[in-house]
Amino acid sequence: MPSPLPILDALQRYQDRKTTRFHMPGHKGGREAGSAIRELLGEKPFLADVTNVPGMDDLHQPGGIIQAAQELAAQTFGADHSYFLINGSSCGLMALMMACCAPGEEVLVPRNIHRSILSGIILNGACPVFYRPAYDLDICIPLAVTPAAISRALKAHPQARAVFLVNPTYNGIVSDLPAIAEVVHGRGIPLVVDEAHGPHLGFHEQYPLRSLEGGADAVVQGTHKLLTAFTQASMLHLKGERVNRDRLEQSLKVLQSTSTSYLLLASLDAARGEMAERGWELLERTRVMAQYLRNELDSLPGVFVFDEGWVKERGAAGLDPAKVTVTVKELGLTGLWAESWLREKYDLQVEMSDLFNLLLIVTAGNTRADIDRLVQGLKEMAAVESPPEPPPVLRAVLERACQPPSLPLVCTPREAFFHPAVPVPLEQAVGRVAAETIASYPPGIPLLCPGERITREVVEFIALGRDLGLHFQGQQDPAASCLRVLV
Repeated sequence: MPSPLPILDALQRYQDRKTTRFHMPGHKGGREAGSAIRELLGEKPFLADVTNVPGMDDLHQPGGIIQAAQELAAQTFGADHSYFLINGSSCGLMALMMACCAPGEEVLVPRNIHRSILSGIILNGACPVFYRPAYDLDICIPLAVTPAAISRALKAHPQARAVFLVNPTYNGIVSDLPAIAEVVHGRGIPLVVDEAHGPHLGFHEQYPLRSLEGGADAVVQGTHKLLTAFTQASMLHLKGERVNRDRLEQSLKVLQSTSTSYLLLASLDAARGEMAERGWELLERTRVMAQYLRNELDSLPGVFVFDEGWVKERGAAGLDPAKVTVTVKELGLTGLWAESWLREKYDLQVEMSDLFNLLLIVTAGNTRADIDRLVQGLKEMAAVESPPEPPPVLRAVLERACQPPSLPLVCTPREAFFHPAVPVPLEQAVGRVAAETIASYPPGIPLLCPGERITREVVEFIALGRDLGLHFQGQQDPAASCLRVLV
């Protein structure tokens, strides 16, 4: 009978044989690991940290336990083919960009992409056509993408080779996938979905539709984000024949490490097995706890928590109940200050903060005690009378519309990336062409992409975020006081 957990069982068999290891890694099952790391982690992670010795298969040419585990994943997640990713969701998104487009070809991508999609564009030389999701200017978050927006973009760019979409968003907002897929497939091109934050969808009827069920041709899931795989462990799922499978597999071989981590592979195998066995039960526990949190926060003055009805009124198809966005704008606070306060005062760490919001991820790994502690912390925070935020900066945030501006693309990101460039002070970059990416992280959405003309609006937006304490990623200058521009 085939093993229900092929990779885990193979690792157990290898440990049980007590093999004398003359192979990598150098710690030899933990014998030579430093005492500090052994004290922190214990012995077992080192025993399971093997390489692709005989019997352990090869991620780049699977034909044994990895192939079996990937086939089980395809069955579990409703795909025709599934691929384990040890370089994160970023690796899968880059591989799909390389599989769908050739240098110079157009590809439709949303402006709220993760910067890894932009990395894929730089690698393959495609020409991005940015379309924008709806945006809520009151709490400053991207909403859903409408089928009409995709239709308009395709009419304007009929040569586009693929459409990429983020679904669900970081805040859990879901677009109308079946309607969008109908528009995209009407052009005979694939719909590729960054489903990094949706690996749990499809296992419970009160959660949004799984993207593959909604018509997506390929999805990338961050199995570590809401399921139980280790950080950096993700999956790519393929359905149908619109994505060139051969080119995809070749792209993965180019991008994935040849030093495969079996700790990551085993965690993917285990996370898949857990969802296959009791996914509904885990998501029901999550849903109940998340709803309890929402109910508790609804009665807290000055705090706003949007629900499914709110996002549907703004054009979305639904909302992932596991994502809870807490808006603190009416308290006169920024989300950045609120995150810091909760961490310092209550040892509570949220997933993300931005100008006005805190993002909380609830899973079955949380307890009712966790929720109660969070609610108590937010109640105490709401009673703070004078948050130590510089008044001019806070007023600027509260009084302006904070949607990231649209920027003209002068050349492809790849052309800009390889073009000679120099750093200039941020204020002197207006009118120049960007040579680097600058993205607020998390969530990793680019504010500025290589090849875009830098405007006064984006300089002011970057300066405002910098002064408020947003963490920027991608640029050469960590302080974002300078930008690299084309010579």
